[in-house]
Amino acid sequence: MIKNVIFDLGGVVLGRDFSRLAELLGDTFSFIAGNDFPAYWSEFDRGMYTREEVAEMLAADKGCSVEEAQRSIQNLLELLQPVEETVELIEELKERGFKMYVLSNMSREFYAHISRFPVFELFDGEVVSCYEHINKPDEGIYTCLLERYGLCPEECLFADDKSVNTAAASALGLHTVTFDEHGVERIRELLANLF
Repeated sequence: MIKNVIFDLGGVVLGRDFSRLAELLGDTFSFIAGNDFPAYWSEFDRGMYTREEVAEMLAADKGCSVEEAQRSIQNLLELLQPVEETVELIEELKERGFKMYVLSNMSREFYAHISRFPVFELFDGEVVSCYEHINKPDEGIYTCLLERYGLCPEECLFADDKSVNTAAASALGLHTVTFDEHGVERIRELLANLF
């Protein structure tokens, strides 16, 4: 029986308009749409670099000024908005008695910005990479969530937009959904069968 639903943030609870991403940022953040993030961005998510340090690395990587890199990071941050369909699902599941959790790779600055959205009031707990200094798909971040909140893997459903992350969760015994444009419907179907 599923009692807990665990959500990744970027690409699941929060989305970006990729047409605006290209318009505002050009190819500066083209890696956001894929799976291969530069090492410095992954370390930013892991809480090892400040925004200023990452801006310098981004500028060197992309051949632009540090000021331009800083503007690009701010624009990227402001493009993050809740995905209405996912928020409605979270509200529905909360009303049905499921516990809701966040498990996300995200920097302190980004998490501080987005955690002010009202949807975050619906979560019962969170584990975010920047505070634990560990990123998905490392097994340690999943066990951190399970142990901190006393969760049984077989009672959890984990939704993430990256298959490498859902594969790591599956290996620990969690039910998973690799989130895409049909993610909300697939979560509803799974919960109808497993609840």
